[in-house]
Amino acid sequence: MMKRVNIAQLLADSSMLGQFYDDLDAGAVAIIPTDTLYGFAVAAHLPDAVARIYAIKNRDARKPLILFLTAIEQLAQNGFDASSDLLATLQKHWPGALTAILHKPENQHFCAFSFAKLGVRIPAHEQLLKLLTGYHHKLLTTSANRSGEPSDCDPDKLAAEFAGEIDWLIDGGVLKPSLPSTVADFTVTPPLILRQGALKL
Repeated sequence: MMKRVNIAQLLADSSMLGQFYDDLDAGAVAIIPTDTLYGFAVAAHLPDAVARIYAIKNRDARKPLILFLTAIEQLAQNGFDASSDLLATLQKHWPGALTAILHKPENQHFCAFSFAKLGVRIPAHEQLLKLLTGYHHKLLTTSANRSGEPSDCDPDKLAAEFAGEIDWLIDGGVLKPSLPSTVADFTVTPPLILRQGALKL
């Protein structure tokens, strides 16, 4: 049964927040608000949870998910090899609608992720960053939609479509219409824009 809660109420209720984190650790799939679109989110260390997102979305298994961080310092802390030039570029655009494709480090936190490269983003959504900061693992995310269909900005519509398939809907209200994040591959020189989205690089 899906639990639906306003993000501000969740952050203010420590017991409910603890339940949310425990459920993520048990493999829950959540829909969360971001600075661009609503997204599915699961714990990055749980292969079964990651598989659930692919099943719900009907997503091509060759398409990776995006790792959410809360601070640029977490790149080094989690084993990402980022040059000072790259860090300077990311610093300009984070938090924000830029997903940076980087080489995936060897890290148990990301063991559910089977790709050599990993998209990373710090979303510009203050309440979401608070939610992410309190969680002791990392979240893998992707837009909350069926593959090939647009992502909805309205939590009521998302609840109607996905209530039987997800565990939590974190309600951030109706989001302003937005493009998804811009995706740039920083493992090549010069960086390659894979998807032109909300951020103009």
